Amino acid sequence: MKAIFQNRSLLLALGGAMTCMLALVLPASEAPGQQAAEPWRAGCLVTGLDPSGDGYLSIRTGPGSANPEIARVHNGDALYHDTRKCQGKWCFAEGASVSNQETDLSGWFYTAWCEFYP
Repeated sequence: MKAIFQNRSLLLALGGAMTCMLALVLPASEAPGQQAAEPWRAGCLVTGLDPSGDGYLSIRTGPGSANPEIARVHNGDALYHDTRKCQGKWCFAEGASVSNQETDLSGWFYTAWCEFYP
């Protein structure tokens, strides 16, 4: 089955079971018929956070927990990033879908709570 989702929010609404289809996702800025996203463009579906714990993943001004927190994301949110802008287990987000709303959120996040997709 081949499917192309133009809206990442729709994809998130479908839930984590659809992550196997994420390789077919095009960024919202690309129209049908255009080439697929660059190979270094990727996404992180935030997953595995303990809702009984703090339940969020901090977005920070730099790679490392010593840097100030600038935002928080939760299970089911998505962070978009360039894989060339990762340092160890930290990557720089360049946009996000938070609570099914596209945002221009940018900052560093720890990748342990990510299910990556191309």
